[in-house]
Order: sequence, then structure tokens, then C-alpha cells
Amino acid sequence: MPLYEYRCRSGHLITMLRNYQSRLDEVICTTCSQPAGIVVSMPARTSWSWGDTKWDGYHDRGLNVTLRDQKHRERVMKQRGLRELQDGEVEREISRATREQEQHDKNMKTYQTVLQDTGSTAMAMAQTFPNPEV
Repeated sequence: MPLYEYRCRSGHLITMLRNYQSRLDEVICTTCSQPAGIVVSMPARTSWSWGDTKWDGYHDRGLNVTLRDQKHRERVMKQRGLRELQDGEVEREISRATREQEQHDKNMKTYQTVLQDTGSTAMAMAQTFPNPEV
């Protein structure tokens, strides 16, 4: 998480470690109880942001390795049996899992209702799962 600086109306400087989403949430100065606004300060220096020509690669947190270039990344992924995700693949999987969960919830409701009404596990199973292959 990055550090953010805030300054209250009385001029006190407050430094806080906050996530990006809460960086603009209200901050109250602990010294004078005045509201504080965010201060624009110097961004972190990175080799590519300041035009340095030397590039030592980047650390891929998902792979937990420092990569030299795209070819190196492809080799590491192949060695680990990984592949790139296709566009929309995550969304399709979430949609499939959601449909599966909804069907499961529906089946459980049917099973519990029939079991409560009849007291028969066999009848509840037969009405919930009429296909014997399931």
C-alpha cells in the first residue's frame, strides 16, 4: 500500500498508509481535529518513468520471478505448465460457476422440501435428480 500525505487547515502534515480506493476518504488531523486534504507529492521513482535507458526487467508477482522480457515470461510459464488467459475467459468461468451454484441451490431446496413433505430420502432424491446418471 502506498503512503499518502494530507495537510489540515492549520498546516499539520499527516502521512498515512492507505489503499488506493480509500486515499480520498476523509482524514481528520489528530493534532487539531481539523479536516485534512490530500497533498500532491513526488511519485515513486522507477527506471521507466524517468527515461532511464537501463532496464533490468520486472518482477511478476503472480509468477514470483523477475522477468527479463516477454520471451523469458513465456519460457517460465511453459516450464510451470501455465498459459495466458483468453479475453473473457475469467468472466465465462464466473458465469458458469454462478449457474452451477444456482442449480445446486435449486436442487437443495427441492430435496429439502420433498424430504420434509414425505420423510423419504429415496423420494426426495428421485424428485430432485430424476436423471439416474446424476
